[in-house]
Amino acid sequence: MHRRTVLASLGTCAALTGCQTPGSSDRTADETATPPTCESSDPRRIELAGTATVPDGAEMSMTATTERTRSTADAPAQVAVELRNDGPSRAVDVTDDGRCHLLNRDAGRSDPGGLWLYRAGDVPADRVGDCWTRDLPPRDSVGFDGYGCGRRPFESDETIATTYEVWDDYTVDGHLEPDTYRFDASVALWDETAEGGSETSSEPLVVDWWFELSVATAGD
Repeated sequence: MHRRTVLASLGTCAALTGCQTPGSSDRTADETATPPTCESSDPRRIELAGTATVPDGAEMSMTATTERTRSTADAPAQVAVELRNDGPSRAVDVTDDGRCHLLNRDAGRSDPGGLWLYRAGDVPADRVGDCWTRDLPPRDSVGFDGYGCGRRPFESDETIATTYEVWDDYTVDGHLEPDTYRFDASVALWDETAEGGSETSSEPLVVDWWFELSVATAGD
């Protein structure tokens, strides 16, 4: 389904029933599957490997920075993502909350699989030993809450910033395997502010963006 169709068909969570924990994943396979084990929590070094360029016509900048580059048993690596409105006041479908942050739901999963970015403050409680991976049975399919993210004001010069913890992807083998991992995201922008006009008064400008993180072994 194209993003414009999704944006047009989904309402906000307030319009739906049965909303669950913000942006949480849920089990979709046999509950008796064997959970992962923490075979190694050796330190890792996680750095920014590259980012896409936002088109000039979007009048918006998007940046990623590593706030903590080491992942150890005591603390995970962290990366911060910022959106800045370099144009006039308008509306956007992203904010810094538990539901509608930039990498909510499956957007937090890397390509190739191996990393998962969780918004700081909304990280899983079911950690495996000293490893930054979830204590869930591995699986390829992960389900998420059914809610949409509507328009909200995006003032001129406003910045929306979200900090993410870098976790291992529990659905694949290994733990923070050395490699380069890509994260893809899309942002919808409307010329009207959220208070002006209807949700369907214009087609949004959809900006696709990505950044990559590299993982390497690190000494103590």
